[in-house]
Amino acid sequence: MTDDREIDVDALEAELEQIKDAMGIHERYPTQFQLWLVYGLLTMLASFGSQAVVTYDLPGWGHAASWGGFMGAGILYSWYVGGDYEEPEDTTTKPDLTVQSMSIVAYLLAVLFIVTPLLSDASPLVESATIFALIIGAVAASYVVTGASLKSYYVRARDRYAFYAGGVWILVYAVAMVHVPPLQEWGYAIFGVLYAVYGVTAYVYLARDTDTA
Repeated sequence: MTDDREIDVDALEAELEQIKDAMGIHERYPTQFQLWLVYGLLTMLASFGSQAVVTYDLPGWGHAASWGGFMGAGILYSWYVGGDYEEPEDTTTKPDLTVQSMSIVAYLLAVLFIVTPLLSDASPLVESATIFALIIGAVAASYVVTGASLKSYYVRARDRYAFYAGGVWILVYAVAMVHVPPLQEWGYAIFGVLYAVYGVTAYVYLARDTDTA
């Protein structure tokens, strides 16, 4: 019996090539892969800065100064080492990670403008913890979106799962920080330590040689 279904050989070959091209971030973007460690350290330091602002009742702009300084250093490092790889030849349209990130930032700013006036009657600890939780919640969302988008860049599944895992635990932590009193006071430093552990764990786990696509 003859099978009348036609097979698109070119499309099949292209799909197979994409599967074979799937690599880990440390293989396709070697220096960018180091950002797991770089941002793990910088996030911990920035979190300690926020903890100092809350613990010693420093001006609120200290949060922005701490995070802006350390994250700015991370962005500069990422830009400095960002040209050490070449994308595989491909004509397919890929998601624009920059546009996705900017969309999440825009939404976060809108939420902050809406929520901040409603916190005028809250205690300083609750107000600060709520704003911090909203910010890291947006970071969690960006991790999930990035993990999903990296499939289009031929990044293997286990690397994408690291972003999904990060998005989940950060989102859970954001919710807990608002509702658990000890975290309202000490949650900044705890978050920094947890993120550093997450960054080191992801780096060590994903750096291992594996054939998993």
